[in-house]
Amino acid sequence: MIKALKIAALSGMFTLAAGVAHAACSTEIAKDDLTDAQAAELYECIEGKLLEGYNKSGKAVAGEYRNWFMPSTTPFISATHGKRFVNHYINDIGRDAYMSFNEDDLVMPVGSIAVKESYTINKKGKVRRGPLFVMEKVAAGTFPDTDDWKYTTIIPNGKILGETGTDTAKKEKFCHDCHEAVLDGQDVMFFPDEDYRSASN
Repeated sequence: MIKALKIAALSGMFTLAAGVAHAACSTEIAKDDLTDAQAAELYECIEGKLLEGYNKSGKAVAGEYRNWFMPSTTPFISATHGKRFVNHYINDIGRDAYMSFNEDDLVMPVGSIAVKESYTINKKGKVRRGPLFVMEKVAAGTFPDTDDWKYTTIIPNGKILGETGTDTAKKEKFCHDCHEAVLDGQDVMFFPDEDYRSASN
């Protein structure tokens, strides 16, 4: 219950980095009423522009993550990412540990990188591109304030909103504040709902 309340409170704060609307990509169906297939179709409409924007950041991860494993089968609404739709990716280093969905004593290996690309639907039914959220497990003692996780947020135009270990680190504080709710047992890793989990093989 404490974890749930903390997550809910922090997700309500997450209204920054407004996306970019695409007039040709729209729906008359309310965001919460979209089927998985409809949400995926809207994603496909903005996919190219989404990737183009992230790649402007110059971050290697922006050009690599689409080749990684997807722990989720389809876009899903993430309450901890501003109630945006997200697609979830994880690199080979972290895949096996993450896909165990271990809630008791998970330890992610150093070098694990988890990425969520995001989009949403505004009140007029227009699809809006959202940030790319990146988490990387680093060597012990590197970032003790964030339990040795490095957080980076890339907004749709490719600019870096915040990054752990830089002068923009304060803008990433809310990321760890939220993920810290599952520090014990899950090494700050949230998992997709069971209905959206990919098979591990």
